[in-house]
Amino acid sequence: MTPNRIAAAAAAVVFAIAGIWGVIASAGLGLTADPGALLAGLLGTNLLLSIIHLAIAASLAIGCVRGDSSARAANTTAGTLLLVIGLFGLFAVGTPANVLALNGITNVLHFAGASALLATGLGAPSAAPAAPGGPRPPASR
Repeated sequence: MTPNRIAAAAAAVVFAIAGIWGVIASAGLGLTADPGALLAGLLGTNLLLSIIHLAIAASLAIGCVRGDSSARAANTTAGTLLLVIGLFGLFAVGTPANVLALNGITNVLHFAGASALLATGLGAPSAAPAAPGGPRPPASR
């Protein structure tokens, strides 16, 4: 497994858990409810943000399964989306524009996820290309 595939798999699990938990916690609230539900009493979420988290989880899982280059693209794309959500949250928290029910802790976690996924997607080495014909046995003397 390459660093990009490992990061994509780990992030997919984290975002799937957050997304499923958020859907359950925000059931009965509106799609863009603000304030939304609090996960673990700290993390702001609503149904729209939970759906976004599930979409991120699905894209990362698909990228992981498809191989290193797909995982790299999924990590970079998801990291960029998380960075945009974090930047949006800096300006939206406490205003009517906060359609994702973000709060300060949620913003910090979005920035942390963005940093990890972008660092891996943009900085991790590519997988070494496989030799044609597969591995060769050692030469006999």
